[in-house]
Amino acid sequence: MEPQEIELRVADNAASRTIATILRHDAKVTSYKLALIRAINDVVLSFPDAGSHNQPVAIPLRILAEYWVAYYWPFVDPRAPISQGPQPRRNSLVLNDMTFRPALSALRAGWEEITGGAARASDGFVLINDLRVVRRRAGYPAALRRAFSQAVTAVVHSIEQPIRYAGPVEWGVFPRPEAYATLLGQAVAIPGTSPSGRCVVVGRELWSGFLDLSLWVEALSIHEWSLFTESVAQPNGITIERGHVYILLTD
Repeated sequence: MEPQEIELRVADNAASRTIATILRHDAKVTSYKLALIRAINDVVLSFPDAGSHNQPVAIPLRILAEYWVAYYWPFVDPRAPISQGPQPRRNSLVLNDMTFRPALSALRAGWEEITGGAARASDGFVLINDLRVVRRRAGYPAALRRAFSQAVTAVVHSIEQPIRYAGPVEWGVFPRPEAYATLLGQAVAIPGTSPSGRCVVVGRELWSGFLDLSLWVEALSIHEWSLFTESVAQPNGITIERGHVYILLTD
């Protein structure tokens, strides 16, 4: 499909316009909104039939957080960390650009200790895929499994921010996350959702928008993320070129 055709379809589809607007035009202090859209898109690709029940779809925040672990993995390389937003100050303290950076850094350090070398940018995907399979998960040390759980929990605390502020008004695109038990009969859950798991609900039309243009959403998410990171002031004063970020995000 030609790029012009994709643009035309986006212009004619309200859901796709919503996605494009979040990626291209929403105000962004961090890359969280870009990560949110990319993660939802990956869930749609993994469970395309979830939207075939004429109901909205509930996605556990924990599943989205696992994808974030993989996405942000290359940015916590101890040899070349890359900021994903400003480092705010509170009193005399300089805070992290990402609240989950310490937990994710600890997870990556644990992985490198096991593998005995520097991690690849894509090793975050290797890890999350292995830990989703019971047999493979059992093969990892308990300490690494704990570090993974702690990193995912830390990310979950951050995910609500882009969910809340996506679009022109608070909670305008996605409703406030709720435990799935309170959504029974109102939304279909993707496989593996627990009743107590807090979920974000994706409306039927929006889910269809992701499904219809999933490859375009993936490409635009990565493109905008690369541009955003290039614009972020790094603590060491260097500029991270968009091409380098693109390589890290697609390794």
